[in-house]
Amino acid sequence: MNSSQKTCQHSLHVSPAMWQQFRQAMLQARDDREEVIGFFFCDRHQISQRSIRYIPKAWVVPSPDCYEYQSASGLVLKQDFHRYLINTYLRQHRFHIVHVHTHSGRESPCFSSIDDRHESEYARFLSSRFKTTSRLISGVFDERLQQPKFRIWNRRGNAVDRVNFCSTWLGLPGENAIPKTGRFENSPPEIETPEIEEMFARQRLFGEGLQQQLGELSVALIGCGGIGAIFAEMLGRLGVKQWTLVDGDRIETVNLNRMPAATPKMAAGRWHKVQYVKSLIKRIYATGSRVKAIPATLEDALQDPATRREIAAADLIVVATDNHRSRQIAQEFALEYMRPLLCLGTHLEVKPDGIPRAYCRITVPPLGGGWCLMCGNIINLQRAALESAPPELDGLARRAGYLDGVGDPSVFWLNGICASTAVGIVQGIVGGFLSVDAGLDWIYDFPHSNWLKTNPEYLATPDCYFCSAEVGV
Repeated sequence: MNSSQKTCQHSLHVSPAMWQQFRQAMLQARDDREEVIGFFFCDRHQISQRSIRYIPKAWVVPSPDCYEYQSASGLVLKQDFHRYLINTYLRQHRFHIVHVHTHSGRESPCFSSIDDRHESEYARFLSSRFKTTSRLISGVFDERLQQPKFRIWNRRGNAVDRVNFCSTWLGLPGENAIPKTGRFENSPPEIETPEIEEMFARQRLFGEGLQQQLGELSVALIGCGGIGAIFAEMLGRLGVKQWTLVDGDRIETVNLNRMPAATPKMAAGRWHKVQYVKSLIKRIYATGSRVKAIPATLEDALQDPATRREIAAADLIVVATDNHRSRQIAQEFALEYMRPLLCLGTHLEVKPDGIPRAYCRITVPPLGGGWCLMCGNIINLQRAALESAPPELDGLARRAGYLDGVGDPSVFWLNGICASTAVGIVQGIVGGFLSVDAGLDWIYDFPHSNWLKTNPEYLATPDCYFCSAEVGV
């Protein structure tokens, strides 16, 4: 089958939890060496002019009574079942459909001439029924569902483009011990890894592959204040060079004790915090880095379609703001575009006995839902609502807890604990020795020096308004 001449890059991103459920259902549907088929139904996101991402919102694996014929050499589904899929997921929800089937054997699969003929006909059928939506994506796996190939058909059914498949948290090569075959699981073998840069020589312990992955990682940092600035400095020195920075605030004198390398001259010049953090990255990498600074609140920044695509294209979204409203917006955006999210925060108070208590919290919700910052009560929705309220109402709320004009208490060392731990978590995820498929929620308690780790099972909320909107299977 000929490939089209388009240069657009297509990718299919399935969350680890959804892929685990889908794969298990497919394996259970097999009897001996029979072929099986399953379906994903996806939203389409145009990330850039040349990049499109498909995100599954539902999946279906048919039961044995849905087949007219099923064997090791092929399968045929009943027409009634096809009509059910079309009416439920394509006509009603206008999803794009992904056909996933297996071939017998454990070697790397290839599409057969029978696959070509049937899929070509189905692509033309979709084009005739749905004029602007419902492109056909097809995938074939070995019988263990470990080795994939994916493609997307044009609307005439006579050409295909390759589709990259990703079922891990970040989708980077080597993540969670994926064989090093490129950025996605079915990418071609990489050219030999270039020699590690001399400045990272003392990180050789973790492997040259990890250093390359960090160099390819793109991060959207929301909040460039006391925590975000330290995080960017540390992760930048670990090897991350691609950044999108979002923050509408400017540097003030009160910030100088918590922002590395910030100066009174910057405060007097009313530097935007994104401009300052960009200077931190550029101080490390005078060349070879890409840093886009967006001096706006996240809510305002997302009103611009180009900025929205920029953040959606990032491999990781990090929110390090000091308010609940921006964290809520970041979480909702991450769920919509199925982007990995890392949330950082601190809290400092003095008890009646005069002893300070300090906490920092690092939270990684599972990709694609299961639990989120809202259903886990990590974001206080009442506070978020107040923060988006008119100034006079917000002022009344502030006087209930803090003095007018004085922000939440904050100190450099506590921000440093939070930021450095988060950087370690990112390195662990990229390096494949820390799994966050079920999510992660760590809290540091000082002066007791305790690390408290929430059991993610307790955070799951099946009926959460924000993260359980997946169409039922």
